[in-house]
Amino acid sequence: MRTALVGLALCALLIGVARGQEGPSDEAVERNNRGAALLQQGKLEQAVAEFQRAVEMAPASAAVQANLAFAYEQQGRTDEAIAAYRKVLELEPGNVLARNNLGNLLSRNGLYGEAVREFEELLRRDPANATARGNLETAKRNVALTQERRDAIASAVKASEARPADPGAAYNAARLYALYGDHDKALAWLATALELGYEQTDFLSVDPSLVSLRKDPRFAKFLQERGVRAVQPR
Repeated sequence: MRTALVGLALCALLIGVARGQEGPSDEAVERNNRGAALLQQGKLEQAVAEFQRAVEMAPASAAVQANLAFAYEQQGRTDEAIAAYRKVLELEPGNVLARNNLGNLLSRNGLYGEAVREFEELLRRDPANATARGNLETAKRNVALTQERRDAIASAVKASEARPADPGAAYNAARLYALYGDHDKALAWLATALELGYEQTDFLSVDPSLVSLRKDPRFAKFLQERGVRAVQPR
């Protein structure tokens, strides 16, 4: 008698998807269930290997594909998890839980526009889904915030380009990039500001916009290489 195929329930939103009409083979079911057990034990690499093999054996099974997507997500393999969730939805477009998981994964990785589209599609299929509605509202707010940040940075960069000899304008661009978490560009603009003669170097140690940048191990080295003494804030 064929063993039941296990669907994972290890996240806030249960991944529960129907098997295909013909159903996966016994070996595919066994590998899937071993993968589920391994994942529950925290053995992510081994679990992924079992799910991958199960998917090869049962490519039309949305349940197996969903388990692989979840395992990728737990392993931090974001791109592969997204692709696997999309495959689930190709196999089973009405899978509300898989679509919600995909939307949440997209949101966590800053892909808010794509997340909005997934939540909107989910609500089109399931208008009463309160969880998805809340997730959609959050994703839409993040889309707006992201655009505000882009506009602020673009304005600062434009101002610096209009005043290429002004160290203050370059420093302002550095502050905004640091504030929004882009440390590479923040350091590049800060280097430009110092090269142009920015003199208020004591402010680098207390500027609230640079809080996250000061935690970057590169920041102290950056100052040292330029002969800027780091002042400990009081």
